[in-house]
Amino acid sequence: MKKGSFLLLMILRFFKHSYVPVIIALVIFYLCCLIPPDDVPDIGVEFFIPMDKLVHFCMYFGLSGAAAVNYIWNKKGQANVYKLIIGAFLLPVIYGGLIELVQHYYFPPRAGDWYDFMADTLGSIAALPIAFYFRKYLLKKYAV
Repeated sequence: MKKGSFLLLMILRFFKHSYVPVIIALVIFYLCCLIPPDDVPDIGVEFFIPMDKLVHFCMYFGLSGAAAVNYIWNKKGQANVYKLIIGAFLLPVIYGGLIELVQHYYFPPRAGDWYDFMADTLGSIAALPIAFYFRKYLLKKYAV
């Protein structure tokens, strides 16, 4: 097998099992970087947490949750815990940090914000207990 076709096969296999988190990551990039700040709708609801931070929390909760559920489902519960933490927590947190840096340096109307990064991280952390519960559920379901 040629190197190029092997690489293509690996990419297709990855995308086959990860298309939902990839699509969510692309939507997050679009929302965080490509929409001008003036075009972001203001919902007009006062909350004790700024709505922007709540949105960041929810976006990364969804990204981490989708990555975790996708991985655990494909492994029928036999998911490696370390790979789960890397794929469903560490990679989304790194992605959130990179988005904040990209906003700051490459999208001038946008600005990177440490509190956005903190909300991203907390959203990813919040998805982990649900992921571990789902893993436990599938382990019981597929137990012989």
